[in-house]
Amino acid sequence: MTQTAPTIVTDSGFGHETWNGGFTALADAPANDLVSLDLPSDADVTPLLSRLDGIAMIRIDYPSFADGRGVSLGRRLRNAGYTGRLRANGHV
Repeated sequence: MTQTAPTIVTDSGFGHETWNGGFTALADAPANDLVSLDLPSDADVTPLLSRLDGIAMIRIDYPSFADGRGVSLGRRLRNAGYTGRLRANGHV
């Protein structure tokens, strides 16, 4: 059975996921060389703010459709200068 890439919503419409780098859970994040990160919607990102330049992708968990904490977290990361990819994961 062939597995296809998931479909995602981008600024230009629907497309296939192009990220194949995997994700590191926040609890397992190394002090250096972090490429991609999975964040729970209630994460305290203060310790990450000085390391944002090295992170290519951050995936934020949405535990339910009505939970707006992921949006707030994404906005906080953008306001702190994060320019990498942001992804929503879960019930969006």
